Amino acid sequence: MPVCTMFQPRRVLLLLLAAMSCLPVSALAEDWPSKSLTFVVPFPAGGSNDIAARLVAEGVRQRLGQTVVVDNKPGANGSLGVEAILRSPKDQTTFLVGSDSLSLTPLFRATTWDLTRSFIPVAVLSYQPMIVVTAPASGLKSIKDLQTMARGKPNQVPYASSGQGSIQHLVGELFSQQLGIDLLHVPYKGGGQAVNDVIAGQVTVAVLGAAAVLPHIRSGRLVPLAVSTRTRSPMLPDTPTLSESGAGDLDVPQWSALFAPEGTPAAVISRLRRSVEETLLEPAIKQRFLNASMEIVATPPEVFQQRMIQDRARWARLIKDRKISLE
Repeated sequence: MPVCTMFQPRRVLLLLLAAMSCLPVSALAEDWPSKSLTFVVPFPAGGSNDIAARLVAEGVRQRLGQTVVVDNKPGANGSLGVEAILRSPKDQTTFLVGSDSLSLTPLFRATTWDLTRSFIPVAVLSYQPMIVVTAPASGLKSIKDLQTMARGKPNQVPYASSGQGSIQHLVGELFSQQLGIDLLHVPYKGGGQAVNDVIAGQVTVAVLGAAAVLPHIRSGRLVPLAVSTRTRSPMLPDTPTLSESGAGDLDVPQWSALFAPEGTPAAVISRLRRSVEETLLEPAIKQRFLNASMEIVATPPEVFQQRMIQDRARWARLIKDRKISLE
């Protein structure tokens, strides 16, 4: 007859724990989410990140069976929203809709966070090219024309962006460096007034996101000279890329992506990612993104994470070389 010992219950418990560790990831997260989710957009309502978040939220709600609230928390170039997430309870219900501009913040000032370390990419929501535009009256037809003009008037040909230290500002400095020219940067608080001043001839060119300039290109009030992506945009198939225009191997879209705070269980990230990716595959959603001047480009999260790290290193070099600050 077998002899029972006091150690057997402990052995049974250890065996049970070992068996649980072998459960599929999906089984460990089958009860998630048990309450509503929040997508924090650290920028004002109405911008590209806000639009992307709201387009995706409804599809996620349908697939996960929980309400998805889009919460705009603007301020301090996005830092207020990020810090609010990091202070929130670690209950896997609060996520960040981040952008390229948010990834730049730690390069200009000290922060307690960094997108590449404090958060994990869940899914890329959208890309949109930046477009170098001018008014018809400028006479410029190409980036080559701009290069010729700038060489004749160093630091006198003005270009507009949506703000000092913005991704548009950095793209302007990057292609200027690649072309061996020096343009005069004129920062604006957003793209609206910048567009108006280019149309009025107050500034020669602007580097702005597609959403800000496409309606004016279609109306004939702006002329596109180049796009910032490696390949031509389907929204402007006849407009060359900066690379085609002699500005080196440039591929810099504006992007919007969904992030989870570091430490979020892999099972939760996997389930949320699947719900987002399925939403982005819907033809109606794709069309609504295009209507908002944004493209959906499937990008594995690990590839996107590596891109962010590489971009950070490139922008850090450019900021140092061109002596760029937020002042």
